Amino acid sequence: MTTSKGVSPAVAAILFTLIVPTPMAVGIPYLITRWQMQPPLTGFEAGRWIGALMIVIGAVSLLSAIAWFAYEGVKPYPPIERVVTTGPYAYTRNPMYGGVVLVMIGQGLLFGSLGAVIYGICWLIAFYVFEWTIDDPFIVKRMGQPYEDYCRDVPGWIPRRPKRR
Repeated sequence: MTTSKGVSPAVAAILFTLIVPTPMAVGIPYLITRWQMQPPLTGFEAGRWIGALMIVIGAVSLLSAIAWFAYEGVKPYPPIERVVTTGPYAYTRNPMYGGVVLVMIGQGLLFGSLGAVIYGICWLIAFYVFEWTIDDPFIVKRMGQPYEDYCRDVPGWIPRRPKRR
C-alpha cells in the first residue's frame, strides 16, 4: 500500500477518471459528433459495429487500468510510487492510453465522423511521442532496473499474454 499523504488511491482514481479521460474520451468526441449517426465512413456499415466494439474494449481497458492502480494502492497520476506489473499492466504498459484512444476512434467509426477518428489518431500520436520522449525516460531514471525489465517483458501498446516466469 502507498504511504503518501493526501487522498486515498481509490478517491484519486475516481477524481482522475472524472477530470482527465472522461472529458477527453467522452466530452470532446461528443462535441465533434453530437452522437448523431452520419453516413458510415467509406460506406462500410460494418465499421459501426467495429467502432462499438472498440468503444467497449477501450472503456474496459481504461477503467480496469485505473481501478487496478487503486487496487494496488497507487494513484493513477505522477509521481507513480512503484512499477505496477500485474492486472492489465501485465499485458501492456499503456492500458489507459490505449483504452482512451480506442474509445475516441471507436466513436468516430460508430457515428461516421472522420473528425472524431482524426481526433483519436492525433491523441495516439501524442501519447506515443510522450511515452517515447518523456515518460519512459523519466520512469527509467526514477525506478531503474525494475522498469527496464518491465519494458523488456511487456509491450507498450499492443497487448499480449504475459510471459511465464
